[in-house]
Amino acid sequence: MNYFSSVTFLFELTRNEIQTLGDLERLRLVLDYMMDEELMVALERKRGKGRDDYPIRAMWNSVLAGIVFQHDSVEKLRRELARNGQLREMCGF
Repeated sequence: MNYFSSVTFLFELTRNEIQTLGDLERLRLVLDYMMDEELMVALERKRGKGRDDYPIRAMWNSVLAGIVFQHDSVEKLRRELARNGQLREMCGF
């Protein structure tokens, strides 16, 4: 999806429509429309053949989830990930 179609779609959603969505639905919007592929490729290239205990994409998606879910600490995000199987799956763990 190109940049302009992403921006157009997101601007068509009113603030009210976005606020009525659940957290997972809002996260899905962010993950689908975030233009982060170039960043992911660069980070994966930088990691190279190093340990992959925590996949870069899953970690990045969980950071975005922390923002969407408005967690004010990494510990709160970790507890949410431990508790919420759908969130773990959506992030890629």
